[in-house]
Amino acid sequence: MEREQQDRIAAMPRCQDATSIAAPSGDLLASAGRHGLFILGGISFAVGAVGLVLPLLPTTIFWIIAAWAWSKSCPRLQQRLYAVPGAGAHVRAWIEEGRISRRGKHFALAGLAFGLATCTWALYATPIFLAAAGLPQVIAGFYIASRPE
Repeated sequence: MEREQQDRIAAMPRCQDATSIAAPSGDLLASAGRHGLFILGGISFAVGAVGLVLPLLPTTIFWIIAAWAWSKSCPRLQQRLYAVPGAGAHVRAWIEEGRISRRGKHFALAGLAFGLATCTWALYATPIFLAAAGLPQVIAGFYIASRPE
C-alpha cells in the first residue's frame, strides 16, 4: 500500500511546474494566486509542525489549511501530507469527506471546554466580554459535534 502511494506521488507533476510563471493558462493573475496558495500551504504546514512540540498549538487544523492550499497549487505536496503517519489520515478524512474521528472530536471538544472554562475564570466580572469570547467557542463546539465520524 505504501509503495502504491509513493508511485502515485511520483507520477504527479512537480510543484514548480504547477506554480511556474509560464503556467499552462498563461494568466499572470492565476499564477500569482497559485504562488500565494503554495506559500500559504507552506506557512500553515510549518505552524502545524511547531504544534507537534508545543502543547497548546493545534497541528491538524493548520495541516488541513495546508492540504486545501496545496490542492489548488501543488497536489503532490497535498498527497505527501496525506502520507504523514498519524495526522495524514485525519486531514484526508476532513478534506475529502468532512469527517472527524471520534477521538479527534473528543480532543477538540475538550480543548474548547478548557478554553471556555479559562475565559469564564478570567472574564467572569465582565459578562459582555465573556459572551463575546465564549459564544464562538460554543458555536465551534456544536459544529464539531455535528460532523460525521
